[in-house]
Amino acid sequence: MAGPLIYLGTHAIQEGKTAIAKEASRELGQFLEANHPRMVHFEIYIDDAAREMTVIQIHPDEESLLLHLKLAGEKIAQAYEFLEGTTRIEIYGTPSDALRQQVEQMAMGAPLRFNAANAGFSRLTQAMP
Repeated sequence: MAGPLIYLGTHAIQEGKTAIAKEASRELGQFLEANHPRMVHFEIYIDDAAREMTVIQIHPDEESLLLHLKLAGEKIAQAYEFLEGTTRIEIYGTPSDALRQQVEQMAMGAPLRFNAANAGFSRLTQAMP
């Protein structure tokens, strides 16, 4: 079933690199806001004490998430200069098999969950042009 996808990724930040992670997060957010008009929501949350970064993205459809990966791919790869690694990834929605495989590769062995909608509704597709 096509429809909105929510991506939640949590990453460990290297010791002493939280300030770098915060600046890179701001830069990525600004870049995506300017270059990815279909993305509904993008936010990075940082827990200083736990040295952990959580990225939350809401996309109106799979094509939007794929565009994000294309646009931000280089910046995501550079993030591992200050990240220890991915601690978990969760996808809410129903991605295609191809996207599932791509996310499995990105997880690099980290826990990965795909959560299919069971009940409810979304107005995301109505809100997007």
